[in-house]
Amino acid sequence: MRPAYLEPRTDVPAVDDWSTGLALDEFRDVWRVFAAVAVGLLAVAGSLAVFFPATPGSVAAVVVLGLLGLAAGIPPLAHRVETAPRRRGLLDRPWRRVPATAAADGGQWEEERLLVFAPEGTLVLRGALPDVPDLVLDRQEVFLCRPDDQGRAVVRVAGLCRMFPVRVDETDVRPREREPHVIGRPLDDPAVARAFRGFRWGTRSWLWSAGPAVLGAVPVALGVWPLSPAGLVVGGLLLVFAAVMVPTSLLLGTFYREAVAAAESATEWTPVPVTLFPWEADHEVAGLAQLPGGTAVVRFPLPDLDVIANIADTGTMWMAGDGNGVVAVGVPRVPVLTLAVVQPDRDVPDDTPQPWLLRTIEPSWDGVPALRA
Repeated sequence: MRPAYLEPRTDVPAVDDWSTGLALDEFRDVWRVFAAVAVGLLAVAGSLAVFFPATPGSVAAVVVLGLLGLAAGIPPLAHRVETAPRRRGLLDRPWRRVPATAAADGGQWEEERLLVFAPEGTLVLRGALPDVPDLVLDRQEVFLCRPDDQGRAVVRVAGLCRMFPVRVDETDVRPREREPHVIGRPLDDPAVARAFRGFRWGTRSWLWSAGPAVLGAVPVALGVWPLSPAGLVVGGLLLVFAAVMVPTSLLLGTFYREAVAAAESATEWTPVPVTLFPWEADHEVAGLAQLPGGTAVVRFPLPDLDVIANIADTGTMWMAGDGNGVVAVGVPRVPVLTLAVVQPDRDVPDDTPQPWLLRTIEPSWDGVPALRA
């Protein structure tokens, strides 16, 4: 079976395409909260540094709060970078499907180049394009918005929600030679293998609890003598937070171990028709799958943006596993993986609310047509 891939709509302005909007609004519900948390943590750290004695416990509390404040500032910065094309008006026109291929030579630093054969002429586009050249080489096309008068443009490739800002490059390049690819064992696919290297880190989900515990233990230990209320309070709160996270981190670790084992033992992809259930806030994304042995409910405890968008657009889930328990889910030739919990002989998902920790890091799925009531 030849895979079908997520593709943006080409009949509406790019900003109105649902999958483009999904990427633009990935941090919509959390970036303001994270920004406020970052400002608050850094303000408290600054106050402790100015008004409290420089005891070891206080210094440790300041360092920990500063690190947490900087980490909390990442989602707002990522949101601003992701939405820059919308602010610049690059998404006011529809996506254009145009023939393209990858250039044999990359650009400077981590940049890559694409050869795009647009109606207005052949363009060389350069930018930070992780994993894009292989997809373009395989599909021989991109989806293009603009370029504007300053040579700025945005591209997308089939299978990914993500957008990639690029610039017109005047350098002469030659096309890269295309290599044939046969869909076989999932981990024999170089793109999936790259995604799997990061996916395996999910088996170490205990770090979600161990990390805050270590950060909290340091100011507590240093704040005992000489006595430092700041170190004890900051460290104590982190230790409580780590303890609250233990059940969720252990559950995810178990899920990931099963999914990793399923991916490693899979000899082929299994395409499965899936109908997604209407999504409710604070609940997991779920759907009804038509497995070879019958229907089953599939739940996505930690859904990947690109995987869910592909399922929503194509109605097909590509599964690495035997369809029992937890399986790995991805898309052939696309460097994305997530896990799904398969519950055979069921047609209705559990009504159990999603763990609070997972709610805070999951994007809103309101804009996905297949997930609307």
